[in-house]
Amino acid sequence: MNMPSPKLGKTISKRSDNKRPSDPIDRLIIEDGLRIKDVYVRKDLDLLLLVLNNGTVLRSSISAHKRLKGATRTVLSSWNLIAGGRGVQWEKLDEDLSLRGFIQETSLRNMIHDLSAASVSVMI
Repeated sequence: MNMPSPKLGKTISKRSDNKRPSDPIDRLIIEDGLRIKDVYVRKDLDLLLLVLNNGTVLRSSISAHKRLKGATRTVLSSWNLIAGGRGVQWEKLDEDLSLRGFIQETSLRNMIHDLSAASVSVMI
């Protein structure tokens, strides 16, 4: 849990440095060093792909992100990695998206897909 610091723009973590993060996504990012390596944007396909440093590709729809949805192809191609690859930023759109958010979105989509497939097989 983070608390506001007396200095603006800083936070103080209550977690001691020798304690492992309890969240599995935090462990992947903090302990295992999972990072975004590259980003591919295809507006014509409504496709946003993140390539991670372990070779995994995370997929999202451009239209799932309000500020990206109406952007031009040129603006969409003007992204930067931030926080050492923990996020991606579109400065002209004032949009920052986190690796954590992409992992959560992908995990939820995969779980819904798996549960939908399982319920179809139960009906058969």
